[in-house]
Amino acid sequence: MRERRVAILGAGPVGLEAALAASELGFPFTVYEAGADVAANVRSWGHVRLFTPWSMNVSARMRRALTRVGREVPGGGTCPTGRELVCEVLGPVASLPEIEPHVRRGSRVVEVGREGLLKSDEIGTGGRAGRPFRMLVRSDAGVEGLERADVVLDCSGTWHNPNPLGAGGIRAPGEERADEHIVRRIPDLGASRLEEGAPEWANRRILLVGAGHSAQTAARDLHGLVERFPETSVVWVIWSDRPDFGAVEDDPLPEREALVRRAGELASGSSPFDVRPGRGVEALDVSADGVVVTLRSSAGGTERVTVDR
Repeated sequence: MRERRVAILGAGPVGLEAALAASELGFPFTVYEAGADVAANVRSWGHVRLFTPWSMNVSARMRRALTRVGREVPGGGTCPTGRELVCEVLGPVASLPEIEPHVRRGSRVVEVGREGLLKSDEIGTGGRAGRPFRMLVRSDAGVEGLERADVVLDCSGTWHNPNPLGAGGIRAPGEERADEHIVRRIPDLGASRLEEGAPEWANRRILLVGAGHSAQTAARDLHGLVERFPETSVVWVIWSDRPDFGAVEDDPLPEREALVRRAGELASGSSPFDVRPGRGVEALDVSADGVVVTLRSSAGGTERVTVDR
């Protein structure tokens, strides 16, 4: 009986853990990473500090593998940044001799299906399980090819498909046209500069949408920017009239608890933010003056705000 071929989509923390497991079990495997290097998603928010400490971010399998090659593995209660996680753990794991030859960087799995079957064929018969997977793979140079696997593990996460701004989980009218003016990641507010000493986000009118932990992190960092550059203004749109920001009773993660508490303070009026609770994005329109955003309240009324492009 031939060995079962394993395709692992994504070379982030979960994908690399799966690769180690496949290697230990003796399965032939390939890790397909769409980014130019492993853990591309984590690298994109490398400046952000995790809620969870080192002890919760390094699996026993990763720790064993790195210890075998003489690598000192971080531990304890300190919470790493994304960049530290990549440099200290994920990058070294990907470089292990049993993993490195099997990682395909710059390779995106575009579609996955069963060999010789349409999506409506052999439903409920068990026949699909007997066919290998057929995958359309696209390189970062745009070259496409077909590859096959017996097992596909989708470890790609959701980073390549961020939430749209429109209420109900769909794009708002005009959102696609305004896309180049929308940042869908937690920005590193001090990373790039337009002039000496001033980050590119400084002294602008900014729209922040959402109340999840990513939005809370952005709100905390934006408040620091406003304190340094008072001409900066932030309109914070939150769908709920009374957001709880995902508070967890007796939260075992102090960093998360602190972030939720700070978000509540910033949304309660103790900040220079223009907070708009009970509203969602209805439409966007790019004009010469900026991006005009139509907001709809939970009661049905509308209002408009203009922010910088």
